[in-house]
Amino acid sequence: MISKKLFSAVLATLVILSIVGGSSVAFAQTQANTATAKPTQTLAQVAANNTDLTNFTSLLKKANLTNVLNGPGNYTVFAPNNAAFSKVDASKLAGWQNNTTALRTVLSYHIIPTKLLSSDLIGTGNLLTLTPYSVPYSVDGTKIKVDNATVTKANINATNGVIHIIDSVMIPPTATATASPTAAGGFLGLPGFEALYAVAGLLVVAYLVIRRRK
Repeated sequence: MISKKLFSAVLATLVILSIVGGSSVAFAQTQANTATAKPTQTLAQVAANNTDLTNFTSLLKKANLTNVLNGPGNYTVFAPNNAAFSKVDASKLAGWQNNTTALRTVLSYHIIPTKLLSSDLIGTGNLLTLTPYSVPYSVDGTKIKVDNATVTKANINATNGVIHIIDSVMIPPTATATASPTAAGGFLGLPGFEALYAVAGLLVVAYLVIRRRK
């Protein structure tokens, strides 16, 4: 017969093992649920709830881009953190804020119209943005650079894309500068002194015509 002490020891062991086993299963299920949890917020909502992206969120609203990042589709957003905007010259930043078109262009340069996780960026290349310009990127080990910025936090998922936080504001290439009035053309579309010569010539012709009529 099994002694009472032995029976009690075996029973206690079984209870302990069942508790440990149950805890392990519960932990594993929690981890699995976390790993497979789907995002419930849009890109604009995720950015708005991130305390390091308050400047970015504010400028998105001013540029009327919040609806784009709340809408359907898949986007990759390289979102400059608050420190990134502090690097921008104050007068330049004020200029963007007072010019919705310019601000929209700058912010659109940070948005790619397809979802790209960090694992999708390999080597070097260019990514077409919502502007007419492409933004260059390079990957060196775990370091990802996009234009002049470095990704500080990657793969923040949303229902309509992904956010990568960067440490600098990226500025799109400026359009080809238009020629100055002197070079582009003055009177009759002629530049500089050529316009003066044209005026003088017209005056001479007019004088000759008047003289013949006399």
